[in-house]
Amino acid sequence: MTAGRAWILFAALAAGCGGQSPGPRASAGGAPPASTARPPAAAPRPPVVVALVVDQLAAWQAIERWPTLPASGGFAKLIRESGASAILRYPYAHNATAMGHSSLFTGAVPHDSGIVANGKLAGQGQYLSFFSDDATKVVTGGGVAERAGSSLRALLVPTVADALREAHPDALVMAFSMKDRGALFGGGKQPDAVLWFDAKADAFVTSTAFATSTPAWASAFTEIGAGARYRTKPWSPLDPRWLEARHLEGGDLGQGDFHHLGATFPHDLEKADPAPKAFIATPFADAMLLDLATRAADEAAKMNRPTLLAVSLSSTDYVGHVFGPDAPEAWDQMLRLDALLGRFLDHLDATFGKDGYAVVLSSDHGVPPTPEVMKARFCGQTTADPFERRCTTPVRLFENELGKTAQAAAERAAGKGSWVLGGNEPYVELSQAARDLPPKKRDALIDAVAKALDDLPGVLRVYPALRVPEVCPPLADESLDALVCRSVRRGASGDFFLVMEQGSFIDTNYVEGDGVNHGTHWLFDRTVPIVSRPARAPAKGRSGALDTGRTVDHRAYAATLAALLGVDPPAAARGGAVLGLAER
Repeated sequence: MTAGRAWILFAALAAGCGGQSPGPRASAGGAPPASTARPPAAAPRPPVVVALVVDQLAAWQAIERWPTLPASGGFAKLIRESGASAILRYPYAHNATAMGHSSLFTGAVPHDSGIVANGKLAGQGQYLSFFSDDATKVVTGGGVAERAGSSLRALLVPTVADALREAHPDALVMAFSMKDRGALFGGGKQPDAVLWFDAKADAFVTSTAFATSTPAWASAFTEIGAGARYRTKPWSPLDPRWLEARHLEGGDLGQGDFHHLGATFPHDLEKADPAPKAFIATPFADAMLLDLATRAADEAAKMNRPTLLAVSLSSTDYVGHVFGPDAPEAWDQMLRLDALLGRFLDHLDATFGKDGYAVVLSSDHGVPPTPEVMKARFCGQTTADPFERRCTTPVRLFENELGKTAQAAAERAAGKGSWVLGGNEPYVELSQAARDLPPKKRDALIDAVAKALDDLPGVLRVYPALRVPEVCPPLADESLDALVCRSVRRGASGDFFLVMEQGSFIDTNYVEGDGVNHGTHWLFDRTVPIVSRPARAPAKGRSGALDTGRTVDHRAYAATLAALLGVDPPAAARGGAVLGLAER
């Protein structure tokens, strides 16, 4: 019997048994005796499950850095109270936000889910969110705006939230993130509230795909300009002594200057331009998001409904992209996030009781060191790194360079024409004119472009999407061909999938030439932590370290969420490990 069905049956029995008990017998004098019966037990509360995703939290970061954090922080609390933890290993080659979140909440790899990229190129090569939907509009606290919103129209499989909604139509589903692609999958197709940060509004928004207004209880976060309240002071180290004790090396670690935030501490948000875009690459964005989640938890506590609260924390990702994961900013970001999570979990304790809620935490992808750090720190290392970081001279490839290289090769094969839309990491995309060429001429163009891209420094291999098999090998096969197959879907992906050399990457354009990107098949990108804290935490706390002796695949996240909610997992997540229940 699942946990959810158990609480329903228990409630029914508690209500039914009281009505069928015999009444008290009268005493000899005719008056009933004083009742000794206990009052009926209150029906147990339906499950409350909090799904946390820390964007760009690599397994190597959790292993190396969590033990340095205070025992009072959120990460240590989750490990102490966990039913189980493990290393989660993604079985595909393009490890980035949209693919990670879709895999976590559905159990499906990109090839099957249809979610194969963060963004897409429109007809003239302009970049759009992969979830941008012209049939919808953005919804702000001020009403419906005249610009395209986001939706899950591209998603081909159900989510955990969809499974919960099917089993319990009255369930409460809320999902929040700084990114649309971080929020959408946690909320599924019919959320009660799904909100993400919009820099143009400087506030959290939703889409007409889900609602025509933002929730009244969230008005402090959805009113236009709400983000400004979190930008009243510069970003300086939270604990300079703690930061200094991390033995950080000086010099160039690859830090970038994002919208005039500056490349080193302190980062003055008053000088940033535009400030709402720079804001997302600071810990203050996490503070705003967790304040919103705290307010949502208060709202959920008023209701007696099965609840899924999905929160995707994006600042670690943006900080990593801009400054690199070894910069002082990245360490300070983790310390600040740890404290914020600690306060959030303490609030859940006070609101629902320590045994009144469950948490599952993981990440959507990992990250490598910046090229500057990869070269400086891993040369001379005598032991192999378990996450494939090594001495190398990585290359930053730029998307415009990819587009120019592809266009020149296409013209050599097919003559003058607009054959290439551009680079869109990890893809290069052709124009419709190129796709419509006669098969023989199109094949010649594909061959020429693939060879030209393959010859670029930093590129390991190029896979034309049309030549990737439509049926992929079983998950146990982790060959490069299999990892790429699970990343690509014909008709949804770009036309050429680029596999990068170890440590090399396609630049994200956050700060061109600085920072770092992920998205590869190397283990630093596709291994992350997963921690399951059940509603009834173990009586004896666990050690403060992540369990590195167990590895699970991506299905474990959705399977564990479903088990904690007491519902069947989405079809794609079946067979995934369930953490923190049977292990107790």
